Amino acid sequence: MKILKKKILVSFVLTGIMLSISGCYFFPSEEPVLEPPTLDVEKVVYSTYTVRKKDIESSVIKSGYVISASETDCYFNKYSGQLKNIYVNPGDFVEEGQLIAEMNNGTIEHQLKIQQKKVELAQLKYNNSHSAEDKLQLEIEQNMLDSYQDQFDGGRIYAPVSGQVSFVKTLNPGNTVDPYDVLVKIIDPDMLCVRAEIEGNSEFAVDDSVTVEVNGDMYEGVIVRTPKEELEEGDSYSDTVFVEFTKESPGFGCLGSIANIKKIKAISLNALVVPKYVIKDDGDRQYVHVLRNDEKTEVDITTGVSNAVEIEVLSGLAEGDKVISR
Repeated sequence: MKILKKKILVSFVLTGIMLSISGCYFFPSEEPVLEPPTLDVEKVVYSTYTVRKKDIESSVIKSGYVISASETDCYFNKYSGQLKNIYVNPGDFVEEGQLIAEMNNGTIEHQLKIQQKKVELAQLKYNNSHSAEDKLQLEIEQNMLDSYQDQFDGGRIYAPVSGQVSFVKTLNPGNTVDPYDVLVKIIDPDMLCVRAEIEGNSEFAVDDSVTVEVNGDMYEGVIVRTPKEELEEGDSYSDTVFVEFTKESPGFGCLGSIANIKKIKAISLNALVVPKYVIKDDGDRQYVHVLRNDEKTEVDITTGVSNAVEIEVLSGLAEGDKVISR
């Protein structure tokens, strides 16, 4: 019996040992511990602008047109009718009183000549009789002559001034023309100027010196009228600047051409200049970021003259500094 118990005990012990040995296969083996990854920090690369010296100016530019300060419209002012002809062309010089256009007068010219003879006869008759009846008849004939003369003159346009023709309406003989329909414009070619419309407060003042660019050529000029003067005088051009040429003018061929008026408000020569977009604003403070010894450094600055894209730096920077643009 004791031998049997010993056998059973040994059997249990052997079984436990076998189970303990085989049990380790039910658990995964441990993985080796890896070293943490290392990151290579890339060097920051900045875009920079090199501060340099140059001339900079602040200006105001407005566009207008070359006109003549003296322009006269020519038209029929009595009645409508059919055009006979226009006798001038753009660029022609005309003298005051010169016939420049007329209508087909039909029988008016013939009736006018007949009536002139009737007046002459009535005048002779009255000179011989001195009667009241003959005097009255002379007045009647004269009034009729004046009426025909008025109709005849109403069908003609005479140059009211001497000058140069700047405009002729395109019409053919036989076309109908109406009273006050402008057919011809006459200008004084020695009085060319520039008219430019502006909005808001004007940056121009009377006697300001300006330059005027017309078809690529530059001319000197002076402001002679501004909206201030126009409003004070009740003029219709209350939003307009007028410029007269002080020396050479563009000439008749540039009449109606676009003219760019430029007034220089401020100029700085050999100034330190940077683009406007590199400047930071913080209230009343202005500053830029400068690259020094490969380090980004914040620098306060003061500024001066500026235009649309650039600005003068009065202090805080030196020529050759690398200003960070982004």
